[in-house]
Amino acid sequence: MEIYNRFTRELIIEIEKADLSEADLSKANLSEADLSKANLSKANLRWANLSEAILSLPDLYCLKQMPGITRIFLFKYLTKDKESPLSDNKIKYEVGKTYEVTDYESDERIACGKGLSVATLQWCYQNNNYTNAIFIECEFKVSDIIAIPYCTNGKIRVKKLKVTRELTLEEVKEILDIGKNE
Repeated sequence: MEIYNRFTRELIIEIEKADLSEADLSKANLSEADLSKANLSKANLRWANLSEAILSLPDLYCLKQMPGITRIFLFKYLTKDKESPLSDNKIKYEVGKTYEVTDYESDERIACGKGLSVATLQWCYQNNNYTNAIFIECEFKVSDIIAIPYCTNGKIRVKKLKVTRELTLEEVKEILDIGKNE
């Protein structure tokens, strides 16, 4: 990434790989910036000008290219009370039930916003800080995806999902092939 003086257009600094994690880039003019190698996790890009910026889209972004009726299965981890520890929505999730929200954040520059967050099982396992966490599998359609944040590392937002099953920590480790060679 190159940073220029906005008045003289003189090159100030050239950065090979930028760590912009947790940076407040709201209202920044990042037009035409090459951000493909920048770490943007948790960066605030809410009102940033990203026109013609080069972004490396997350691998999960390919989900949006599938037909709207395609069923996808991702996961959530919950507290022992079967609520999402990362959400202000205090929903008690139960197997077989469908959940839907009408108030959600569709801006993909925002990493964590309103909606029903689901993630890869790897993300849930790595980000789970609860010893009694419960893991659930959730089914949704591509048409229910509301945001795949540009800086996601495995988490997306949907407006509707159905809880299909509950998994134990042992099942999660087996699926992820964790601890077999120990």
